[in-house]
Amino acid sequence: MRICLFDGPNRTDLLPLVYTRPVSQLLIGGLTLSSRWERFLNASVVSETETYLQSKTPSFDVAVLAGCLPSPALIEAVQQLKDGQKLLYNDTLIAFKGASSTMAKELESFEEITFSKPLTIIRYPWDLFSHNAQAICEDVSFFNDSHTNSLHDSNRQFGKHPVLVGSNVTAYAAVFNTTEGPVILDDGATIMEGALLRGPLYVGKNTVIKMGAKVYGGSSLGENSKLGGELNNVIFLGNSNKGHDGFLGNAVVGEWCNLGAATDASNLKNDYGEVRAWNYTQQKFIQTGLQFCGPIIGDHTKTAIHTALNTATVIGVGCNVFSTGFPRTFIPSFSRGGAQGLSENRLAKVLETTRVVMARRGKELSASAKQVLTHVFESTVNFR
Repeated sequence: MRICLFDGPNRTDLLPLVYTRPVSQLLIGGLTLSSRWERFLNASVVSETETYLQSKTPSFDVAVLAGCLPSPALIEAVQQLKDGQKLLYNDTLIAFKGASSTMAKELESFEEITFSKPLTIIRYPWDLFSHNAQAICEDVSFFNDSHTNSLHDSNRQFGKHPVLVGSNVTAYAAVFNTTEGPVILDDGATIMEGALLRGPLYVGKNTVIKMGAKVYGGSSLGENSKLGGELNNVIFLGNSNKGHDGFLGNAVVGEWCNLGAATDASNLKNDYGEVRAWNYTQQKFIQTGLQFCGPIIGDHTKTAIHTALNTATVIGVGCNVFSTGFPRTFIPSFSRGGAQGLSENRLAKVLETTRVVMARRGKELSASAKQVLTHVFESTVNFR
């Protein structure tokens, strides 16, 4: 079976995270949404997304809304679909079989089947960290065969859940608390001495947890990242740094970001009220339904040392945030500045910085990646 994960009509609700990737490439637990469906169904997975992010529409057997987290009931319903049928959940199209894309006219006449079982859909950025702890716990089964439950004797481990250790992992003199959930250390991860880690936690391939870091449960720290300070229920999509002290909680950080030393972000309002955050679809601040919500940060964004971010600050792609005081809680893509005001962050400068940053990790800024960033720059000018 070849599955297509389609972004769906509510894709813009997940901006700025999906400016630079399909919805299917978002990380939750220890896997991207794409890898999650691939593992659950033992199938190949393709994506249907914006034209600037893919060269052509892929062929497939069955299509599923990318934001849906697979469950036994949903998997069974998808597998039972016949040509000319579509699956609806609360009037939302979540799967179909027999059409070449979500834009195909014949979809309108497909037989409707209602899915009435409980279903989790990643609709907004904050849904990622809200469901992350549970996703990590469910992902243990995918790592059991390839990861051992063995740590160096200098570490301390306690709790009923395992610490799953991949190949070439380095961990000395750290403390692992698995009372509430597992800790998954993927291949090549490094846990420096004095780090305090609580499950459920996923540490991605070749990611480094710095000395004395305090990492609370519900966090997924994507591959090739360097992280320190205090982290609580956060997701780093990968290739990003927060290497020094400073608090970050209930947040999602894109790729190729760097949070300067002592960057601190609020995740709770002073009046303990419900948090509002910027929504690109409605182009206004909306209620999140959450009491705790930190920043949502797009790819290629940097913060200076001692940067302070207010509750639920949404920062776009390619930003450079600096200066004293709190900047506005919505910072458009390709902006630079802070509390004293924002100006445009030049595309040429962002591309050059990106080239240097990627080269430090032995990677090259490809022509296609340049085209994506150029598209984002041009399409977000009205926000600046």
